[in-house]
Amino acid sequence: MRISRTTHFDATVDDVFAVVASEDHQQAKVATELGRSSAAVTDLGGGRTRVRTERVLPTRGMPAAVSSLVGDTLTVTEEQTWRPVGPDGTRSADLGIRVAGAPVQMRGTVTLSPAGEGSDLVVTGDLTCSVPILGRKIETAAKPTIEESFDHEVRLLSERLR
Repeated sequence: MRISRTTHFDATVDDVFAVVASEDHQQAKVATELGRSSAAVTDLGGGRTRVRTERVLPTRGMPAAVSSLVGDTLTVTEEQTWRPVGPDGTRSADLGIRVAGAPVQMRGTVTLSPAGEGSDLVVTGDLTCSVPILGRKIETAAKPTIEESFDHEVRLLSERLR
């Protein structure tokens, strides 16, 4: 199932990336009501940066097919591996999201590119669940949670860029 989100910021690529690559921002991004989360930002050298987060979320309100797979909570791990800035000022990252104990994952890209006086952040990816018969239903149930997570990060980014 395809997921795509685009957001414009009135800030440069460098300014937005500085926030994305800060551990403080990533810790705020993964704070949950259960209080069990972690975030790490690693400089890989050569202009490459890895951002890895893990959060534990309650499954209440999700379809029974989801909670029957993972129980009362699910652990979501997200990894963004950012490449060096390109000649046109664009930064991009490989994106991977997986759910522990469930055959659910998302693979995609995050692109941060100059746009006028600001920048555009584009997230695209394919969400998949390899459970026979129920896979599509689980993908459909997971999609809003993943989109909400991206929207939450955009809100936090916007607040920090003010």
